[in-house]
Amino acid sequence: MDYLLKAKQILAGCLSVPVDSISDDGQLEQLSPTIDSVVFANIMMEVENFVQKEIDVTEWLELGSVKDLAGILEKNHRQ
Repeated sequence: MDYLLKAKQILAGCLSVPVDSISDDGQLEQLSPTIDSVVFANIMMEVENFVQKEIDVTEWLELGSVKDLAGILEKNHRQ
């Protein structure tokens, strides 16, 4: 599973930007400087739907980049 691509797809959908505009090492604030609580909640919901479980809040607090999100997906995905 390409978790980096899945992370980019989730972010693209939630931020309404093209997937190819998201770099592998992009920071979330670079993608959209106006990520508000609603957008962040949508990202959380999409991730939790994908991994089919609730993600611990401490993991969300460390989220800052596309690679961080890919790491959350990889760590929590039930294969």
